[in-house]
Amino acid sequence: MKKILLTLSTLLFVATVGLVGCSTSGSGESSEVEPSETMTATENTDFSPDQVDFQQELVASEMTLEDAGALIEANGYTWRVGSIDGEAQAVTMDYQTDRLTLSTQDTIVLDAFWG
Repeated sequence: MKKILLTLSTLLFVATVGLVGCSTSGSGESSEVEPSETMTATENTDFSPDQVDFQQELVASEMTLEDAGALIEANGYTWRVGSIDGEAQAVTMDYQTDRLTLSTQDTIVLDAFWG
C-alpha cells in the first residue's frame, strides 16, 4: 500500500511540476504582451469593400433579426446570432469570411461582424 501511495504521490508531483513549467516557460523576462495595432474593417483584406458597406448599411438600418437574416441570405451570405439582448450565445470558433455574426437587442440588429 505504501508503494502505491508513493507512486501516486510521485506522479502527482511530476504532473504538477510539468504544468507549472508550461505556464512559466519563456526567457525569464516579463511576459507582458504588447498590444497590437488595431485594424479597422476597411483595412482587413479578408473582406471586400462591398462586404464592409453591406455590414455598415445592415447595422445602420436597425432592422429586425428576421428581415436582416432574409437580406443576408438574399445577398449570398450566411449568418448567425452571437448576442441576444446583451447575452452571449454559444458559437463556433471557425472563421468564415462570408458569414455575419449578429448582435440583437429586442430583436433589432445592433451590430454585425464578418468571420
